[in-house]
Amino acid sequence: MRRLLLALALATGATQASAFDADFDLTCVDPTTCQADFRSVAEDITAALNYKALGPSEATGITGIGIGAFATYVDVDDPGAWNRLTGEDVDAIGMAGVVLRKGLPFGIDLGAFYATVPGADADLYGGEVRWAILEGGVAEPALAVRGTYTRSSGIDDLDYEAMGLDVSISKGFAFLTPYAGYGYVWSELDPKGVALLDKEEVDASRFFVGLRFGLLIFDITPEYEHIEGRDSFNLLLGASF
Repeated sequence: MRRLLLALALATGATQASAFDADFDLTCVDPTTCQADFRSVAEDITAALNYKALGPSEATGITGIGIGAFATYVDVDDPGAWNRLTGEDVDAIGMAGVVLRKGLPFGIDLGAFYATVPGADADLYGGEVRWAILEGGVAEPALAVRGTYTRSSGIDDLDYEAMGLDVSISKGFAFLTPYAGYGYVWSELDPKGVALLDKEEVDASRFFVGLRFGLLIFDITPEYEHIEGRDSFNLLLGASF
């Protein structure tokens, strides 16, 4: 619950500097540990910054459009690795941003997001293509497959790029729509010439569950995701037209 409240604070504009201060200026102090430390950091970043589902599987519809503010919170696996690489005490990282989705014919949705990492000079942007194989209805669930792409900008010592593929299912009940999904993320983190550090590639499975609460055009969607041994807590405050 604390993590969802932190995500809510981010989504509504209040940052938590002590939890999210994550400077990505990298330095290899101890050659015997720095690559292993970078691997741990790369897995934390992938868990926190990969493209989030943030909604059910049902199609938006050809006239539909959705907008929202979202936030993500992830506890880092090894704070010592962050300290050795950045000289900072980091116990959690996350992102806060905005997302836009537009429905197209044949159950296809297009989406895009822009986000920033609170406490760091780091921006993220990306896009998704989702196809509702089953668009959902009164008697049947919705089933969708989705491909995603994410990239970082503004970080001097690090380039982050990720692609994802997942399948999800959802079923609406009045104003509640629970959903769940499973997928895979392929990410690459390049330390951009930092001495004694090499690129890391993280290939990770991911499982997510969420629940959208809808009221008229407004909705709130808390979501939990498990990826590479990390727990990600996500929250979307949105509107659909």
